[in-house]
Amino acid sequence: MKAVYSGLHRLHNPGSVVEGGVARRSRDVPDRLDALLRAARHAGFEIVDAVDHGMAPLAAVHTGRYLSFLSSAGCGDACSGWLAPAVFENRPEMYRPDWSLIAKAGYHLRDQLTPLGEGTWQAAYWAAQAALTAASLISAGERITYALCRPSGHHAGRDFGGGATYLNNAAIAARALSATLGRISLIDIDVHHGNGTQDIFWEDPLVFFASLHRGPTDYYPHLTGFSDETGGRSAPGLNLNHPVPAGTGDAAYIAAFSTCLEAALSHGPEVLVISLGFDALASDPARGLQLTVEAFRKIGEMLGGLNLPVLLIQEGGYDLMSLEKAATTFLLALAPSPNDPH
Repeated sequence: MKAVYSGLHRLHNPGSVVEGGVARRSRDVPDRLDALLRAARHAGFEIVDAVDHGMAPLAAVHTGRYLSFLSSAGCGDACSGWLAPAVFENRPEMYRPDWSLIAKAGYHLRDQLTPLGEGTWQAAYWAAQAALTAASLISAGERITYALCRPSGHHAGRDFGGGATYLNNAAIAARALSATLGRISLIDIDVHHGNGTQDIFWEDPLVFFASLHRGPTDYYPHLTGFSDETGGRSAPGLNLNHPVPAGTGDAAYIAAFSTCLEAALSHGPEVLVISLGFDALASDPARGLQLTVEAFRKIGEMLGGLNLPVLLIQEGGYDLMSLEKAATTFLLALAPSPNDPH
């Protein structure tokens, strides 16, 4: 069992963000990955460095103009070190290559939770490379790998970022795997709908996508994640949204996960990719659901019992007090360590 890590995630540390018109401290702090790294080590995972697979796998998922925008984010005095939208434009036909960075931010970024700083591109690029490295280990015969990605990725679509995500790490890994292996299934258990992943695979018949999340009626990302979103004309029925209400606890959540897992397996995948969020915990500041650590133990046991390679891609999880415990519990249940007394 191997976990893939890059210390370059520390280059992205946005400080303040704006949510609902109110400024607050970003929850995506480097300490998150420190906690997850400790959990992986405790669970017996060998830690390996991310390997650079280049830009081509990113360009297979995201548009060239979006990647160009992200890579030019080191805007210095032009945006006082951090760039965030001041205006918003999302009509595709309105795009102009001669726009300023602030104009392009308003086109490519869905919110003000996703600022770009001098180190953001490098951190996001190496998060994607961590996902690709973990995918390559699966292709080489590993049964379980864990990509310690920061920033997260599942709110990033083909031509946009949002929700503190820039490159869609899980989608980049899944598409790279599908290019050589064929059918892939991806289940997102972050508390928020994986709207970016849905956007990317909406017309892809090789990738089944299921998202288990708090319903979007009054919750981020607000616009997507409803159960009647089932896939495009080229991939009918290959998108499954399973929204659950606020206050959902362990039993109902595990039942919903079972439904998503059954649907994912019915696609006949060669690999199961999990967008792994721990922000559905009752203690998480995302305030979405009411899960306990035991829910993640059960999900880990279910995934560990599969006769199928499993690729874990880290998404959210922001309660530093319980994050390490939840991740350790999940990973030990997924792949018990010989030294684990349980």
